[in-house]
Amino acid sequence: MSTEPEPTSPTPEPVPDPQEQQPDPPADPDPVVVEPEPEEDTTPPPPPDGTLGTVVTVEPGTWYEVTSVCTNAACPNLNTSTTEPMVYSNAGSIRMVCGRCGANRPITKVTKLDPQPEMS
Repeated sequence: MSTEPEPTSPTPEPVPDPQEQQPDPPADPDPVVVEPEPEEDTTPPPPPDGTLGTVVTVEPGTWYEVTSVCTNAACPNLNTSTTEPMVYSNAGSIRMVCGRCGANRPITKVTKLDPQPEMS
């Protein structure tokens, strides 16, 4: 007689009955969060840094007399005031530029022409 245990065959795993087990329902995907679209910004952008104070908003499609002065220290026209007798405001803003140095000229006076010139 031997004291060693007899080798045993492996016990088979029980096979689950498909009718007894029900698979977990599929996980709901994360709900799609729809963010409201931002409202369109209709305010005009500010003028570029070098033009601050040199753009004047006026009535569009109107003729004006405009006085401006060059403030560029390197320009021969420094502090020289110039009056343009007929400036047309097509889009509702006026900007003057120095003919010598190309810098924007601050506008000191704007006068609407009365009567308005006729265009043919």
